[in-house]
Amino acid sequence: MHISSLMLAIQRKRQALGISQQRLADMAGLSRQSLSGIERGTVNVTLDNLVRLLDVLGLSISIEDPELERAARGKPPNALRMAAWGANVSYAGDFTPELLDAALASGEVPQGFRAHVAQVLDEAPLQLIVKAVAEVAAQHGRKPAEIWRNLHRLAKATTATRDGLWE
Repeated sequence: MHISSLMLAIQRKRQALGISQQRLADMAGLSRQSLSGIERGTVNVTLDNLVRLLDVLGLSISIEDPELERAARGKPPNALRMAAWGANVSYAGDFTPELLDAALASGEVPQGFRAHVAQVLDEAPLQLIVKAVAEVAAQHGRKPAEIWRNLHRLAKATTATRDGLWE
């Protein structure tokens, strides 16, 4: 869910209920200025304040794990495939999900694929890297912490830094 759609839902629900900003702010224990900023998306709202505000409006937020939903539909995880595919856009050679899996599982850069691994570590969306680590850990029956250590070894070997994140 995008924050803008959440803020718009709050504003629309308030208006549909015929509640002024001041009244809703009072009910939720907020200032009117804070509520106005929340509705416009210009205020960084705390989770506590957001939950209280949503509760007053009768709204809720749900958290979903797309990977669990994917597995429930019988589809295999695809983070490795997507990360490997992204590295193939920029470099010659086929960097396969299997090569990325082996690299993350071992901490060793596959011969001839140093640039591909660096591309994944420096450029792939962080959400995709997190999912790939979880996928490798599950496939190899290992703890994610082990795979993260391997990822850091790969980053060091390829000089990938991700603006200091992998150091």
